[in-house]
Amino acid sequence: MRAGNACPPVRQWRIHLGAHKTATTHLQETLAVIRHDLAGQGVDFIPNALVREHNLAGVVGGRRFLARLPVVGAAAMRYAIEMMLAPLRIGPDVVVISEENVLGMPGHLLTAPPYPHLPVNVGRLASLAGRAEVVFFLSIRSYDALVSSAYVETLKHAPPPPGGFEATRARLLARPPTWFDLVSRIHAAAPGIPLRIWRQEDYRPKSRAIMEELCGRPLGPLPQISDPTWTRSPSAAAIATVEALSGDLPQVERTARVRSIFAAADPGADRFQPFAPAERQRLRALYEADLERIARAHPGVLMPFEPEELVA
Repeated sequence: MRAGNACPPVRQWRIHLGAHKTATTHLQETLAVIRHDLAGQGVDFIPNALVREHNLAGVVGGRRFLARLPVVGAAAMRYAIEMMLAPLRIGPDVVVISEENVLGMPGHLLTAPPYPHLPVNVGRLASLAGRAEVVFFLSIRSYDALVSSAYVETLKHAPPPPGGFEATRARLLARPPTWFDLVSRIHAAAPGIPLRIWRQEDYRPKSRAIMEELCGRPLGPLPQISDPTWTRSPSAAAIATVEALSGDLPQVERTARVRSIFAAADPGADRFQPFAPAERQRLRALYEADLERIARAHPGVLMPFEPEELVA
């Protein structure tokens, strides 16, 4: 295969934007294993490890003077993204990327609104449409499970927010975020660019169909990739131990300490579940209403899988 600038111009970008904690790691690791098989079908999946090593999220979200100019900004941004990704390509002119950090960090799922930098970052990714077709993909999940997972992920890299999880929990219950609003923000930032959405609840039984949609190609049997242990939700006791860590720890040391605490946690202990049954039921009902609202406002955006029954 040819590499870098020897590759032909990209004809189509198929970009999975995230969100975090929606089985993105499993999808990324699976497609990385079959990268060369996909290349034989005319699709280049750039492994997420390479995308992060070369900091696509930083390129998209960085403060770039030229990117802010009204006339040349889009072209400058497109050039920066293309040049960053060019050495990572192996030939095909259809390029697939899955990188949730272009929307923000896991903790940004807990802000109001979620992913506050989304308009700028998605708009900059949309600049790729100046010379190629672009399709965006988004994976979503019921907030009753997503919120706790995002909080756990945030604790791996930063101290708990003021008031701990209880403050976040109270705010989200008082004013739950909606995927409909996030989808509307994506459409506003990238008008005219197709968006396809799948539900995390569908991922396990429909993973091959989802990856086929992302890659735009039929796939054979997929390799068996174990669920990553580092992304699993730890026990409530482990969370309490991590929350008690000093807020002054350097990030590298914090990450190492958190890894050690989570690894040592009793796998049979009660999982971190910060919502009461009635609260979970309410958030799931809001999620189902959200899905219906998206389907009505944006026909064809949701992938047509029957959602799996959500376990209480």
